[in-house]
Amino acid sequence: MALQDRIARRRQETQRNYGIYYNADGTPKTVVTTSKISNRGFGDQGRSEKKLRDYWKYYKGDDMVFAAVNIIAFNTVMCGYTLISENEKAKELIQTNFDRMDIDGVLIDNVIYGLVVGDSYIEKVRGRLNDNTTKSNKQYTVSLKTASPLTMIINADKYGREESFQQKVEGRLLPTKLSKDDIIHLRFFPDLDSPYGISLLEASKLSIDRMRDVDESLFNAVQRHGGPKFWVQVGTEEEIPPKAVFDKIKTDLEDISSKNEFITPGVIKISTIDERGVPGVEAYADTFLKKTLVGLMCSQEALGLQTGTGSDAMANQRSLMFERFIKTLQHKMSTKLRVELINQILVENGFDENIVFMVFNSVTDADEEAKAKWIGNLFRGFPEGKKPMSINEIRARFSLPPIKGGDDLITGDVGTPAIQPPD
Repeated sequence: MALQDRIARRRQETQRNYGIYYNADGTPKTVVTTSKISNRGFGDQGRSEKKLRDYWKYYKGDDMVFAAVNIIAFNTVMCGYTLISENEKAKELIQTNFDRMDIDGVLIDNVIYGLVVGDSYIEKVRGRLNDNTTKSNKQYTVSLKTASPLTMIINADKYGREESFQQKVEGRLLPTKLSKDDIIHLRFFPDLDSPYGISLLEASKLSIDRMRDVDESLFNAVQRHGGPKFWVQVGTEEEIPPKAVFDKIKTDLEDISSKNEFITPGVIKISTIDERGVPGVEAYADTFLKKTLVGLMCSQEALGLQTGTGSDAMANQRSLMFERFIKTLQHKMSTKLRVELINQILVENGFDENIVFMVFNSVTDADEEAKAKWIGNLFRGFPEGKKPMSINEIRARFSLPPIKGGDDLITGDVGTPAIQPPD
């Protein structure tokens, strides 16, 4: 059966199995807008190519924004992933395809785009495999290509369902439409009544502007008031030196950064003014830095900062919350890839869907260690008989897919072969 036929059959089965949630014609019962959403990408509800480019300028032009976005993206993708399946051939197929597609490189780029401008688009390029063992003209997903999020337009119906994608280049909408099966659309922060996502920078824009303004003001203030100013009195009321003497002294005092001792005759007096510098500099800087980090959802520990005061417990809690935020992004991305990429590759090669799962590794093992300790303590409360959780329930707590035969409650002592997953 052709891939398109299998996909169509899957959609029909979904509508039939969950028909209670649909109208008679198969459409959802809820809408997100009163009219068809078409070419809403630019110029509608404040979303424009200029605004997206402004976000990108913030990313490129501000060191704090650049560091925060990249730390989030690198921790999301570059911790690595694990493919899990009870079908070794299917898992090997997906791993071979991922290696050929450079899945890590594609994902890191698109996570950055998704964070900065709100959306990222991965085109699934189809073609013939370079396989000399077959002369079939069958099309396969052979590579992935990152499309510019600044040019992509989403065509969606009034129910909010994506129908197709188009590109708008130099103000002109290209006629070619890409189907949902051609594009993987990643968005981490959804908008209320739009198919587009929200930029991570959008909510923080005001704080970023203020932080940059404060940085500029503090820089100027430090230059002006960072060191003491000298008040030099030359001559007396009875004897005023000629202009050449004033000019000579002025020249000698211009480079005060490298001079800290002055020897003068009695008719020259040197004193200092404005010796306090700029009071409260740290408080001003920390206020807007903290607000910006809150909006960017990046902990100060992840950036190597020590701002303000706080206990070690608070720092550990912030680090844990940051890890869980990263895990949320990983969950959204792994599910999207399984549904729209892994399953497609499996079907193209004659396998069933949803038999290979992608699980991203954690930034650290702190959260897993806490879960494992909690489960261990719970099991020790049931030294005999059945334990309160099954293998699949335990696996679910570690974001792992269920396994066959893993729904029965565990029996036996903790650590014995009885609680190990079956072959």
